[in-house]
Amino acid sequence: MPFPLETLITTPLIGLLAYIILGISGFGSALVTIPLLVHFLPLQTVVPLAVLVDFLATATTGIRYREDVEIAELKFLVPPMIAGIVVGVTLLATLPQQATLILLGAFVTGYGVYRLIAKASTKSVSRWWGVPTGLFGGLIGGLFGVGGPIYAAYMTARIPDHARMRATLSAVFSCSTGFRLLVFMLSGLMLQKEVWWGVLLLVPSMLIGLTIGHRLHAKLSRERVGGFISVLLVASGISLLWKAL
Repeated sequence: MPFPLETLITTPLIGLLAYIILGISGFGSALVTIPLLVHFLPLQTVVPLAVLVDFLATATTGIRYREDVEIAELKFLVPPMIAGIVVGVTLLATLPQQATLILLGAFVTGYGVYRLIAKASTKSVSRWWGVPTGLFGGLIGGLFGVGGPIYAAYMTARIPDHARMRATLSAVFSCSTGFRLLVFMLSGLMLQKEVWWGVLLLVPSMLIGLTIGHRLHAKLSRERVGGFISVLLVASGISLLWKAL
């Protein structure tokens, strides 16, 4: 296996934490796996690795809650999302790694701070906001693998019922990760042997984490889980900036 011992130990632990969070909240796994795994593996390896395992995880969740999916929302969100993904993956394959790490660290830190200080809003938004949301979310997802927060913010403002919002979000992630896998395959990023060794390390953690997360879903408040994710994002984002600079 082409990984040092510290990578072999930390990768499954990072995956376990990430997929417990996904099981509880319906999103957020990439926000944990990618910023933390970048300390051990190159970003161009980590992003396709995380996307592949996320596809398996979100497809499982999407099938489980498919009756609650709001299909009408997907029609506005998915086409522009595909365009954004193509641009994002192109940038991932061509930008220098240091510049990409700085951008990722700034994005993760900024989003973590925003989550900590922003107040929850009950205001609904027009479905037409799905177009720029899909475009920007696809761009960030293709470049960094962390477009989930953008989709989650839009879905929260569109679908007040938490169960339906969570199911629709899982469907969006399945579409996003599936198309990104295709683009990563065509670009050659999926052909790295390190990606597939990483999959072997992460899949068992994903299955265990999702099982734990689904069981904790009804026991933990969204506010408590959200606060933990926000603090973790700020810490991991700052550590990425430190690593890059």
